[in-house]
This record gives sequence, structure tokens and C-alpha cells, in this order.
Amino acid sequence: MKYLSYTIEDFLTDDTFINYCKGAPAGDVQFWNELKTQHPELATNMGQAEQLFVLLSLGVDPQMKVRELQKLQAVIEQQEDNNHQYPRAVETVAAPRRMFSKLRVAWFSSAAAVLLCIGTYAILQRNNGSTSPIPLANIKNNNGIYKTGVDERRTVTLADGTSVVMNALSTLEVDEHYNQQNRVLWLNGEAYFQVAKNKEKPFIVVSGKTTTTALGTAFKVNNYGNNGQVSVMLGTGKVSIGRVSGSEVAEALQLLPGEMVQVSGNQDQYARSTFDVSEIDNWTKRKISFAVASLATIKAVLKQTYGVEISSINQPKKPIAFTGDFENESLTEVLTAIGFSNHFTYTIDQDQVVLRFDQ
Repeated sequence: MKYLSYTIEDFLTDDTFINYCKGAPAGDVQFWNELKTQHPELATNMGQAEQLFVLLSLGVDPQMKVRELQKLQAVIEQQEDNNHQYPRAVETVAAPRRMFSKLRVAWFSSAAAVLLCIGTYAILQRNNGSTSPIPLANIKNNNGIYKTGVDERRTVTLADGTSVVMNALSTLEVDEHYNQQNRVLWLNGEAYFQVAKNKEKPFIVVSGKTTTTALGTAFKVNNYGNNGQVSVMLGTGKVSIGRVSGSEVAEALQLLPGEMVQVSGNQDQYARSTFDVSEIDNWTKRKISFAVASLATIKAVLKQTYGVEISSINQPKKPIAFTGDFENESLTEVLTAIGFSNHFTYTIDQDQVVLRFDQ
């Protein structure tokens, strides 16, 4: 049987084995599972090939990929050294094996070099081949819809113990089979999730066409319809970012704590970067600190904290340089305080705030 002589590279160039690594179709998965059971001697190479496939496929940090590739390379080289110890008299027979070993090391080194060229914060194309087998429910429970109004924060505890902090003007729809058949939610707006652990039922938040999948972790999703983008900030644990593909989740990349991703409006590209995890804590507490802040900075911070767009009818007589701290205060309280010292009044209409400066 040809598979008994397969090297790791052979496995990774076999389409049916790639399907096995992806988990679909079922026929290829069953074939390789049965083959591994019937020929346990294949398990080591199969496992290492699968590990390498995961490293090359997932959107983890490139430096981490390189480190893991180097570890895997070292293991393989050690196995070859142990398995191919030949007496001095047959030195000429062992030489071709050493040559193959060198070629293999060169192959791994080339893969590592390619990975190094991938920018950590570059735009990442989605991986259409990796699909989660978890189906998305199509029926939503009208009794499981949570909404927040203007300048309202709301904390919701779901049936599995997951805690959700919803920002203003947000809507959270809970699948009617939540915590029974699945843990699927639909979010429009912004919310912070502290997910209860359940290995049997991954936690999925659908924001437009973007999905965030977790087993037990804490993350924040921003999906306000007025900005046409989705962003995910991960505080603890690990999440997988993907997109809705029919009734399944097509995974694209994974985030580690302190990483965030911005998904473009067309859902085709992902921009990953890092952030200070204290930003999430500040967001949940509505903790704001201004230090000689300009009007542009004030608008940006209030948009991030309260989910509102701020515009001005006219311009202030003098440049604004505001200093002040706020914690767990409403938007009206913050605007009133800033307006008092900078001489403006304001109106709020849903997610739109308009400032009018004294003349």
C-alpha cells in the first residue's frame, strides 16, 4: 500500500488527507481514520503532517508559526537519527538518507521563511477551505431578543451562565434552541461577552456575515450598522473569526489575548493588530480619561465608548483642550460636563449627537 511509505510531504500533497485535516467530506475523514486504526505505524507521520497543516492554515502569529515549525522539525530530525543508526561498514547506504534529511530540513526552512514574510498586522485573506461542522440555526426566538436604547447599558445573563454587557442602541437575538442544541447569537451593535465554558457547544456570535466562535473566553464585538465594519477584541482565551457560509461557519483566523481584528464591510478581508487589554476593562466600566484632548479626540473616544456619531453645527472660538476623568457616567453627563467648560450645547437623536458652540 502506497500510504505506508508516505512522508510528511506526501501526506500534505494528498487531497484526501487535506480533506481529512479540514474535517470534510465525511468519506475522506472516515477513510483516514480507518487507515490509521488498521496501520498504527502511520499515526506518527500523520499526526505531524496534520500539525503542520494546522500551523500553515490558521491565522496565528507568524513568529509563533515559525517556532512551532522549528520544534516539529527538531522532532522529525531526532526520529530520523534514532531510526537510521547504521554501522560504519554501511556508511554509504546511510548517506542517501542523510541527503533526504537535509532536503527535508531545507523544505521546513523554506516554509518558515515564507511565514516570516507574512506581516503580523497585514490584511489576511479568508481561508475558504476550513469549515466548522457546527450548523447555524435559521429560526430565531422572538422572546429571546434584547435591546438597548439611547445612552443605555444593559447586562444580560444567558441560560448557560454567559454574561453579556450590551452597549447603547444594540440588539441581541438568541437562538430558540440556545444551550440545548447550540449556543448561537445574533448581534447588531456592540457587546462584551464573558462566555461560560462548554466544550460540547461552541459559543457563536453572528455579526452581519462575520462569526466569532469560542468555547470559554471574554471578548468584545462592535457591529454598529452605521460604520459598515465589524471589529472583535479578545481579552482572554481564544476565539476563531470566520464568516457565515450557508448553514456553516467558514473559519478564517484565530485571535490570541490582546489581539483584535477589523473585518471590512465586504467581509472579504481581515486586518489584525494588537491592543492594550485594559481598553476592554475601561469600556465595560465606561472609564474615560481626557488629557488636554482636542475636539477630534473627544469625538473619537465618545464614539468608541457610547457608539454615537458626533458632529458640530459650527466651530468653537478657541481650540478645545479638555482634561477630565469619568467612570460609569452616562453620555449626557459627560457631554454636559465637557460642554460647560467648552461652551456648547448638544442634542441627541438615536446614535447622532450634534454640538452647537456659543458664538
